[in-house]
Amino acid sequence: RARHWTPLLLTAAAVLGTAPACRSASRGATDQSAEVERATREAIRNERAIDPATFPPSTLGVTPLRVSASDTLIEPLGYGLADLLLADLARSAQLQVVDRLRVDVLLRETALGQSGAVDPATAPRVGRLLGARRLVVGGLTQVPSGGLRLDARVVDVQTSAVDASIGATAPLDRILDAEKALAFQLFDRLGVTLTPAERAAVEQRPTRDIGALLAYGRAVRFEALGDYAAAADAYEGAAARDPGFGAAQARATALRARFPRGPAAARTTRLRAASLRAASEVNRSLAGQSGFGPNAADPAFRRAQASTVVIIIHTVP
Repeated sequence: RARHWTPLLLTAAAVLGTAPACRSASRGATDQSAEVERATREAIRNERAIDPATFPPSTLGVTPLRVSASDTLIEPLGYGLADLLLADLARSAQLQVVDRLRVDVLLRETALGQSGAVDPATAPRVGRLLGARRLVVGGLTQVPSGGLRLDARVVDVQTSAVDASIGATAPLDRILDAEKALAFQLFDRLGVTLTPAERAAVEQRPTRDIGALLAYGRAVRFEALGDYAAAADAYEGAAARDPGFGAAQARATALRARFPRGPAAARTTRLRAASLRAASEVNRSLAGQSGFGPNAADPAFRRAQASTVVIIIHTVP
């Protein structure tokens, strides 16, 4: 099936094939995702007309954390901890936090979803396209002592000003202590005063099982890449390790409702995931060959007339 796509921005809508057996179960979620994808592509097309000064100062986005560690098992924490940090920041009524679905779609659409791609240099563009006045970017680093350093910066999307880095360090089995400490530092940096109830909610640990937390991080990463079947499996794995991990159980239940088990559903979700991976590879390989890459001076301005069309054909019985 051939679909039109903007040069370099190979979209999810261009590569996803859906088997009839899955349509009714996933229609609501598909409609929501499709609407977000349409809005994101529209924002990209009209990027030059977006004025961040019109964004409410309370709007805030959080992107996946860059991970710098010799232990590759830690890498999923860049997604999992960013997701939990977003949830903690959203507990304040003074902030309007951008939904993670919008962040995931934007990073896929702009080929910025690779680890380390969102940094203070690219953050203003990401924030403009998300409609967020400020963007939190950060990283997770393995320190010589064997612990992990969690750090973040707040980028003003309108001015491109970057606040000084803040952060916290903790051993792997207590990494959520560092996440909570960072969350409270961010509230201070953002000028937010929490109510006692909000503070108590932020202080709650969703899990104390590091294996469950790592599985949760893998699930968030799978979901960000559009591999929903793998994400549901990983969420269920996290919930199995820690039955009290409410967020993992809720996500698993929601994804299973959208993508129930079964041969047809499993085949379709595998095709969806393969298509998204192919799109990501195409976007990444072309990023340095046109004026649309994250380092372009003006991503909305076409510097070359040539374009590349990729057609992915799925055959579903």
